[in-house]
Amino acid sequence: MTTISLHMPVNELVATHPDIIPVMVGMGLDGVTNPALLNTVGRFMTLEKGARMKHIPLEELTKQLVAAGFEVSADEQ
Repeated sequence: MTTISLHMPVNELVATHPDIIPVMVGMGLDGVTNPALLNTVGRFMTLEKGARMKHIPLEELTKQLVAAGFEVSADEQ
């Protein structure tokens, strides 16, 4: 199981684990499909911040990520 952090910048997360993209898009975090947005805002945006902005409960995001085969860490990096 791949461990990801809710505090990792999204562009780093997508570069390291591209298989997370469909999960993020399915949850409404569709900015990851725009390369310009991913390379600018994605450098400081985290899953936690993105979920907050899109009004997605962290519990729901975590549940979807776990269902997709990821282990989720809420620890700061």
